[in-house]
Amino acid sequence: MTKFDEFCSSLLEESKRFLEKANETKNDKAKHAYYHSSILLGISALEAYINGIASDIVLVKDVPIIEKALLSEKDIELRKGTFKLTNRLKIYRLSERIEYLYNKFSGHQLDSVQEKWWSDLKFSLQLRNNLVHPKDEIPIDKKQVEKLLKSVINCLTCLSKFIYGKEFPFKNLGLQSKLTF
Repeated sequence: MTKFDEFCSSLLEESKRFLEKANETKNDKAKHAYYHSSILLGISALEAYINGIASDIVLVKDVPIIEKALLSEKDIELRKGTFKLTNRLKIYRLSERIEYLYNKFSGHQLDSVQEKWWSDLKFSLQLRNNLVHPKDEIPIDKKQVEKLLKSVINCLTCLSKFIYGKEFPFKNLGLQSKLTF
C-alpha cells in the first residue's frame, strides 16, 4: 500500500469516525458539525481514490490521449501536428470520471436501476455540493450521511472489481471506523 493509498484510507476512516461522533453526542450543533465533516471527508476520500485509480491507468502506454486528459484533468493542445497533454488544469466532474471508468472497464453504461449506489452517489454528490456552495440552509440527518458513505464504499467496490479484478479492501468494514479519537 502506497502512502497515497494510506491517505485515501485515512480520509474514509475519518469520515466514518465523524459519523460515529455525531451518533454519540446529544448536542445538536456538534451533531451537525460532525455530519458536515463526515460528508466533506467522505467525498474527499472518493475523489482521492478516483485520482489514484486514474493515475494507475494514465501510466499505461496505450491509453488514448483524450482519456489521459480526462483522467489526469489536464488540457490538450496541438503542437507541431501532434496532440500533447499540457500542465494546464481542466476540471471534469467527479461523476463524469466515475461514469467513464465504469463504462470503460465494465463494458456497459452506468445505470441507476442496475447499480443503486449510482443514484445514491449522485444524491450524495449533490448534498456535498449544496454544503460547499450553500445558497440556503441545508438540513442534514444521519440517514443522508450513512447513504453517502455507503454509496462511496459501493462505488469503490464496484470500480475495483471491474478495474483490478478484486473487491475494494474496505467493503467489509461497513460504516465502522478503526479510529478512536
